[in-house]
Amino acid sequence: MTQAREPDDRDLDRTLRSFDRRLSRLEDTQVTWRELNNSFDRVYDEFDALEGQMNKRFDEQGQKLDEQNRKIDIILRHITGQGNSELRE
Repeated sequence: MTQAREPDDRDLDRTLRSFDRRLSRLEDTQVTWRELNNSFDRVYDEFDALEGQMNKRFDEQGQKLDEQNRKIDIILRHITGQGNSELRE
């Protein structure tokens, strides 16, 4: 079963597509070195912001995965009886 995409994913995808379009336009445009420098300064700033968003998203997903793994461990200990033997000791 596939998981529904979260709104943050769509926003991030939209931002990445916009970012890619602007980079493509920069490739195809002849501009002065100053205009190009200013454009790339903005691109680098936005890239840093996107990287921060992606890292935050990755960290959130990792935390969710860790929580799920803890739940699975508890269930498996219960099924195998390991959790019960620890309580008796």
